[in-house]
Amino acid sequence: MRALRLLSNALVSGVFFAFLLGLLVADLNINLVVTPLRLAGLTVYLLPSYGLLAALLCFFTALAYRFITGKKAPTAALSPSFLSLSLPLLTLLALVVIRENYIYFLSFNVPAVQMLMQMQMAVLFIMAIGGLVLRYQHLHRRRRPLTWPLFGALVAASLALAAGLRVNFPQPQPAVPWTTLETKTIDKKVTVVRFDGLNFNTVLALTNEKKLPNFQWLMERGGWGRLAGFTPSDPVVLNACFGTGKLPGKHRRISDVRYRIPTISVSLEVVPRFILFRQLKRFGLLKIEPRDAPLAAKDLDAIFAACGVAVVHQDRPAVGPDPGKPNPKTDKLFLTLFPNAPSETSWIFSQVRQAFYRDAAAQERALAAKTDAPQLFILGLDGLNTAQTYFTKYSEPGAFVDLRQDDIQRYGAVIEKYYEFYDGIISAYLASLKEDELFIVYSSFGSEPLPFWKRVVEWILGNAAVSAYHEQAPDGVVFFYGKNVQRGKNVGVLRLIDLAPTILYDVGLPVGKDMDGVVRGSVFDPEFTGENPLLTISSYEDVTIKKPAK
Repeated sequence: MRALRLLSNALVSGVFFAFLLGLLVADLNINLVVTPLRLAGLTVYLLPSYGLLAALLCFFTALAYRFITGKKAPTAALSPSFLSLSLPLLTLLALVVIRENYIYFLSFNVPAVQMLMQMQMAVLFIMAIGGLVLRYQHLHRRRRPLTWPLFGALVAASLALAAGLRVNFPQPQPAVPWTTLETKTIDKKVTVVRFDGLNFNTVLALTNEKKLPNFQWLMERGGWGRLAGFTPSDPVVLNACFGTGKLPGKHRRISDVRYRIPTISVSLEVVPRFILFRQLKRFGLLKIEPRDAPLAAKDLDAIFAACGVAVVHQDRPAVGPDPGKPNPKTDKLFLTLFPNAPSETSWIFSQVRQAFYRDAAAQERALAAKTDAPQLFILGLDGLNTAQTYFTKYSEPGAFVDLRQDDIQRYGAVIEKYYEFYDGIISAYLASLKEDELFIVYSSFGSEPLPFWKRVVEWILGNAAVSAYHEQAPDGVVFFYGKNVQRGKNVGVLRLIDLAPTILYDVGLPVGKDMDGVVRGSVFDPEFTGENPLLTISSYEDVTIKKPAK
């Protein structure tokens, strides 16, 4: 019976911990309308997994403690002495997870939400410390009959207040244009090429070795610099930041997948990090489906199209042509870069092969579409990111152990060759640039080798081939070239959200004051900035754009 009473207290602790994690899940899903009923549903959902783990932790820890000290198990199904220790300690553990997720997903939250989350964490911290103080006073100082009722009231009030803070997260109101913006004719063209994973330091090293002539040409004839990253470095989130000039807390596109919970009618866009939440899929507790999330803000595509000009936006599809399908031009290019490809049968090399063919196919379609002379042209490729994911350990073997020398020689140049492939793509666009065209090459993030602890985690999860990642948002790189761009200038560190305002300024369109990014005037010649004052409007969501009269 004593063991059952101990178990009942542990289960109560597990329910408590499940509620705290449910609150975290609700906090991260900023587009989710949260009600007390939904919070209860999330708690019930998390109970068989994280709640049960917390309960078992409390149960076996208590058993071990009582075995060592010889103290008896609690005599009540709800023991104040047990719960006054387990609940505060579980709260402190949950706060570590909550704080790390708060920092990682900080860009999701506008200042008002950041303040509410900070208040939420403060409430939980005060509850944990207050509970431990009450326990100490009761057991080691003077026993008072109101101590345990006071502890229960503290826990209940704190949980209610923390939940109330989440329920009161501000939700964006549907945009209702209230005025008309009459734009002038856009005469300039803008071409943007995005290479996901492009590393600033790698580009510098390879240009110094004269292996990337077109990147070197951009550096000598245009502006260049680092592109500061931020988390989460999910491409769909970052692409929306580029297009809108706004952080995720404003554009609200925070995921390209939907996490379906089978037991309750709630779909999530984001799940917590650092606690292996996605692994619930292995146990049938989570279903992950693709989703085309809407934008809550106008992006460059929408703004240019509303001005009555042609727009081409080509992103590499997730599924591309079969590498085994004959394509003489692509086959020749691939064999030129990777002459040993016919003899390669490894799985990791097949990933590079597939990435290369998808990139090449997307590039061919984009060039064909560019013949229609769009005013705004955007191409996004991510094959380099795939190559770096699996081959970084061979190009940077010093950070890894147990690598065979013949594998280093065999695969050490794969990433370098992919950079050369992208260098060739740049040449195709440089050859067709018009005099009044702004050309931008950028990467939203770089790549870095996996730290040892992360390699262990990936090995446990069955991803031992992975050797690089971009989860901590290493800096990307940006290049500018055009008639009005300063030549050979290092423009320093820019932010991804600065690119949209800078593009709008270059073509003579106003910049929204609600954009988080700013116009980087240092990119342009002083003469150009002196003759072209910055135009602003409150927000593109406030206006209906009127096409210029022909």
